[in-house]
Amino acid sequence: MVLRPPASLLLVGLLVLSASACGPEPERRLSEAELPAPSLPHVTIDGQEPDTHRLFGTVSSDAGGVRVEVFEDGRFLGHADVGGGRWSLPWWPGRRALAVEVVARDRQGAEARARVGFQHLTFDARPGLYQPETLLALPTAPGLRTYFTRDGSTPTPESSRYTGPIALMARSSPPVVWSFIPTTAPLAAEGSRWLAPVEEPAQASVVRYRQYAGTEPVGPVRTRTFLIGQTPYTLPVLSLVTDAANFFDPATGIYVPGLLSEARPEDPGAGNYMQDGKAWERPVHVEWFEPSGARVLAQDAGVRIHGSGSAVLPQKSLRLYAKEDYGPKTFAGPLFPGSAVTDFTRLLVRTSGQDQGMTKLRDCVLQRLLAQTRLALQPCRPTLVFLDGEYWGLHELRERYDEYYLASHYGVDRKKAVILERFGELDVGEEGDAQPYLDLIDFVRTHDLAVPEHYAWVRERIDVEDFIDYQVAQLYLGNEDWPENNVKFWRLRTKQPVPDAPYGQDGRWRWLVYDLDFALRSGPAFDSLGRVLEDPTLEAWSVLLLRGLLKAPEFKARFTERFRWHIEHTFAGERATAFLDAAVEELAPQMPGQVARWSQPASVEAWSLHLQDLRETLRQRPAFMLRFLEQHLGTP
Repeated sequence: MVLRPPASLLLVGLLVLSASACGPEPERRLSEAELPAPSLPHVTIDGQEPDTHRLFGTVSSDAGGVRVEVFEDGRFLGHADVGGGRWSLPWWPGRRALAVEVVARDRQGAEARARVGFQHLTFDARPGLYQPETLLALPTAPGLRTYFTRDGSTPTPESSRYTGPIALMARSSPPVVWSFIPTTAPLAAEGSRWLAPVEEPAQASVVRYRQYAGTEPVGPVRTRTFLIGQTPYTLPVLSLVTDAANFFDPATGIYVPGLLSEARPEDPGAGNYMQDGKAWERPVHVEWFEPSGARVLAQDAGVRIHGSGSAVLPQKSLRLYAKEDYGPKTFAGPLFPGSAVTDFTRLLVRTSGQDQGMTKLRDCVLQRLLAQTRLALQPCRPTLVFLDGEYWGLHELRERYDEYYLASHYGVDRKKAVILERFGELDVGEEGDAQPYLDLIDFVRTHDLAVPEHYAWVRERIDVEDFIDYQVAQLYLGNEDWPENNVKFWRLRTKQPVPDAPYGQDGRWRWLVYDLDFALRSGPAFDSLGRVLEDPTLEAWSVLLLRGLLKAPEFKARFTERFRWHIEHTFAGERATAFLDAAVEELAPQMPGQVARWSQPASVEAWSLHLQDLRETLRQRPAFMLRFLEQHLGTP
């Protein structure tokens, strides 16, 4: 807080002389009410530089000649260095210090004061994100030395040695650095090219420590993240802490164009961030906090870039791996309200993919609309990310589709889970696991499903209700990055279908909904049904199953019935726009910070325009889809 003392002296009058061609005019005295108020000194305590241990703040006075005295609990520490509107003084907090105070006096004797009080906190106490100004104590032990860092790097004997409390203040972190490193190639397309933050990003205080016996480490690196003296965010916060080289080194950093881009500068798709696999996995410390500041996760894990097409964009999606190589085998906690699943082996930290420059919520909202179906979906938690203490913008925490997802949601043996994509490419499983699907497609290609026996054969191998809901969702939502892309389906490996098995364990194929970033892009009148049923340019494998099944009268009747039900209920205009408005309300308070950090979307105003387009499309879409359904499949 800043204290301003009352004025001790007021100038009561001022003689004003004026000259004219006719000679001097009579004197006039200004009244006290007409006089400008005297300018008093102003002083603040802003933070402490972690490397130099200098306490600093601002100071100003029109009278000039300001001197700043610094006190700890009333004990005089010294006169601060003053220059350029700033003051600073080296300061090592006492172990029992409760407050620091500065007093600024100008040459006329006017005075201003500022004071900051501290709480004392041990490293393992109160695992909450939001804290007032704090003096943090690290553990010590006989025969061991404790070293710590404030920039996210791994502590070594070359790091700062702990000798007393660490001051955590609103501005006591290292300067923002990583936010100003370009994350796209120089030749990236306009609109997809990295732009520097338009203002200095917010910062969290990150403290890491490790104990050493000589040069030998004793115990693991411990990490904590704090937001000091800040009004809580309205969203959860995910803090990712790692050695900066893991993300930004030209040779090994996963988040930058790097040497791979330099080798092929003409190729905007070349870059470190396009690499995948274990070789491009890096260690990271993960902390997840609810909006209240309560910490849910705190563990070491692995991180990779997630996505292919979206990896070339400035803000990138990440994939988190819980492994024994790093720590716990799962991320354990209630991350998704309403979900019975509380253990996760892998998590996505998604940036809304190709929608990050538009609504930044499309996939989340549209998947939430489908929650009343039995379709496989990815729960979504909008989240603010900090990377090594620097604000990294809006993301979405999501589940990842893999064998662990299927095991936790359907109770299947993960070692028997099979996931294929597109025309039958193996994503999860063993050699030969694609053959049952290839046999299915070959059967549909060579048999008329209008014959009841042929249709019955197919019904034994796919969950028809699941397939219908999946197709209806993709068609209604007009996903233009489908059906030739973003197609995944799964089954439990069985020798034969098991009709009476629990849901998901019968060996039939079911489909996975994901990446709806290109849904509803072309407005309410886009005839997505006609495209999938009649467009000859679509690859045959992508439409063969639906076109073949629609020849079966039983399937066609059920398909049109279910489609109409979804139009009137799942996608009803009032319901859909309510889901959108709820998501907008959730993100709106954080959108200015996202825009300032990434220029994705380009502005808050541009974001609002994209939302208006989506809202109007959701409102008008039902009438158009009913018309398309009747046009292409007839009246029921």
